[in-house]
Amino acid sequence: MKKVIAIFFILLVSAGVVFYFGWTQFKIGAGECGVLISKTSGVNSEPILQGKFSWHWESLLPTNAVLRVFSLKPHTVTKTVSGSLPSADVYSTAFQSAPDFSYRFDFICTARVTPENIIALVSGGIVTDAESLDAYLDSSCTALAGKAASYILMKSSDSTDFQPETVTSEELLEGLRASIDYPNIVFDNFAVLSSKLPDRTLYNSARDAYIEAQHIRQVRTEARNRDVSELLKTYPELQGSFSGSAASGR
Repeated sequence: MKKVIAIFFILLVSAGVVFYFGWTQFKIGAGECGVLISKTSGVNSEPILQGKFSWHWESLLPTNAVLRVFSLKPHTVTKTVSGSLPSADVYSTAFQSAPDFSYRFDFICTARVTPENIIALVSGGIVTDAESLDAYLDSSCTALAGKAASYILMKSSDSTDFQPETVTSEELLEGLRASIDYPNIVFDNFAVLSSKLPDRTLYNSARDAYIEAQHIRQVRTEARNRDVSELLKTYPELQGSFSGSAASGR
C-alpha cells in the first residue's frame, strides 16, 4: 500500500511539475500580452493573456521556448515637424523685409496594439520584444506626423482661413490612410496641439515676383546677345572685344 501511495505521490508531483512548466498564463500581468516562440513550432498563433488559461507543451523542453511579454497600454508621444516652403529663402528676397515662410506643427499621437496585432508583428519579424515594440510605435508616430504636416500644408494652400487645430483626429487619420498604412496599430488619438503656418498669399506673391524678375533678366540677356550678334555681323573686327562678355553671358 505504501508503495502504491509513493508511486501515486511521485506521479502527482511529476504531473504538477509538467503542468507548472507548461502553464504560461501566470507569467502575464494586467495590461500585458505574451507570445510564445519555440524552436519546434515557431511563433504560437494564440496570444497569452491574463485570466485566460494557457498551457503549452513546447515549454516542457529545455531551451526550446521563450515567452515574450508585451504591453497593451497606449503609447503617447508628442512630435514636432518644422521646415520651410519650397525655395522659401530664394523667394523671400523678392521683398526687402525678407518674410519668413517657415512652418511648425506639434502633434500628439496615442497608439497601441491589440493581442492579434502583436502576434502579426512578431510573426512578421517587425518586433521581437517590448523595447522594439515601443520603438516601432514611436517611429510610426514620427512617420505619421511627417505625413500629417504635408497634408495640412496642402489643405492650407487651398484656403487662407484654414486652422490646423480644427481638424479632428478622425479626419486626420482618414486623410492619412493610417488604418491602411499601419494595419497593426490602433491610433486612439492623433491631433494638432499647436501650429505655425506661413503666409500663403505673401509666399505666392514673392514666388511670382521672383519668377517674373528671372524672366525679365532672361529676356534682357537674350535681347543683348541678339544685339551683339547683329553688331558682330556688321563689324566682325570687334569679335575680340565681345568674346569675353559673350562667354560669361553678361
